[in-house]
Amino acid sequence: MYHFPDILVFLCLFASGCFFGYYCKHAYVYDNLWVHWHALLGGVVAVALAGGLTLRKYLKRQQSYDHFYVIFYGLICYLISCCFMLTGNLNICFYFGFIGMGTTLIPCYSYISLRSSSRGLRPARIAFGNALHFAGFTVGFSVFNEFEPIYCGWIYLGISLFMLAGVVVNEVLQHLGVHNYKVSFDLAFNLLNEEKLVFLPNKSIYALFAGRDDYYVQRNRQWWVVGVAAVLMLERALLYSASYQQLAWSSTFAYMATQHLYGPYALYTFGCALGCALMARYKPKLLYLMFGVIKITALSALLGVYDEDATEQCFYFLCFYYTCIGVYSSVVFQLVLECTPLLYTELALAVAYVIELLVLEVLKYETLADDNWQELLGIGVFNIILTAVCIALVCIFVPRSRGLIEMRNKLMGVRRRRPSTPPQSKLWNTNYFVYHDLQPDDVRCVKLDGNRVFQQYPKESDVSEEPSKIGERLASICSGKGAFY
Repeated sequence: MYHFPDILVFLCLFASGCFFGYYCKHAYVYDNLWVHWHALLGGVVAVALAGGLTLRKYLKRQQSYDHFYVIFYGLICYLISCCFMLTGNLNICFYFGFIGMGTTLIPCYSYISLRSSSRGLRPARIAFGNALHFAGFTVGFSVFNEFEPIYCGWIYLGISLFMLAGVVVNEVLQHLGVHNYKVSFDLAFNLLNEEKLVFLPNKSIYALFAGRDDYYVQRNRQWWVVGVAAVLMLERALLYSASYQQLAWSSTFAYMATQHLYGPYALYTFGCALGCALMARYKPKLLYLMFGVIKITALSALLGVYDEDATEQCFYFLCFYYTCIGVYSSVVFQLVLECTPLLYTELALAVAYVIELLVLEVLKYETLADDNWQELLGIGVFNIILTAVCIALVCIFVPRSRGLIEMRNKLMGVRRRRPSTPPQSKLWNTNYFVYHDLQPDDVRCVKLDGNRVFQQYPKESDVSEEPSKIGERLASICSGKGAFY
């Protein structure tokens, strides 16, 4: 039961992905691109919510773990959205749905990061949440039918009610003391949070290490890494390119003689799941480098073989393309959640979400192009260049995952100084002699029986006679001529 809150948060990401899949199919498949810009309302709500959470943390100087209260409100908005879907009023349905989505994604990802331990598993947990979100996206995209909104509304209503029941049960278990979801697995974060030292200003943090010989301070890199995350989010949002979606649908129909519209997102979800499994073993920096290069290669090959009358030639390259961008898609969330100053984590996450929604809405204009080849070539070349830039930035700026407090100190430039003398591995320098700072010349070696050697200190107090053999002492004791002392 201790992991019940974490499972609940992952399922909430799945539910939010279902709604997002409904919206994207309504917009791109049924040509409802220009009716309303529903997604921007979700971005505005996310930024307003993040601002409120940031202000609350600033005033309390402590992480109060209010995530499930916000998630509860988001699920209520989903219920209202389902009611409008059941009546066939999809426009108002999507407005309330994006309000719920904006108030669900921010606390869910924030809670996943806070509950992660300092053993380096945070990237894998974030990738798992991202995989579940896009698994829900794929399910929603495949199930939604504009001509049967009531059927879809009942499915979504059941998911929302199930999640609401889970949040209520979680709060009851917290009240009964069965588990405690208002605590992190990171011990250092818990200790500093109890003492209200997590959200200290930078000057106060530097003051903790001032005058210490075992630490030194370098330049602060936190906001540089946050800027890198913004560039990575721009590259991630190119997933929603309308021209490449149309190419994927046409090539799938030409190659398989069936039109699986959810195919690109199923491949992307598979890539997210593969990235989650790989991040449990390998560094995100390595994965981004490997699959980023594979994506550039596949995209270059796709542009080389493209033929408007034979789109089936692009099928396998599109499979590689969507799978690769899914593998490293969660790295941007890792940067935002680990590297942003702890006071502004939710605010930075909301800004990244707004960037994704803005790119999603701007990419609608691709459908206005008259020449598909020119559109594919322009977006493809821009994608290749941007991916190459992102690979270089990730290799330079992305640090190794660790605890939130260690990550903050490292990015702020607080480093532990290495000892001036190299560690000694000799036997005399491992225990008692290290404590008293004794050197090998300060002792005198006294050979005992067999191969045993006794090191006597101080060296000047030489004994007048060597200790007798053990056999001779035992013989003298047994004959009564010797004593134990």
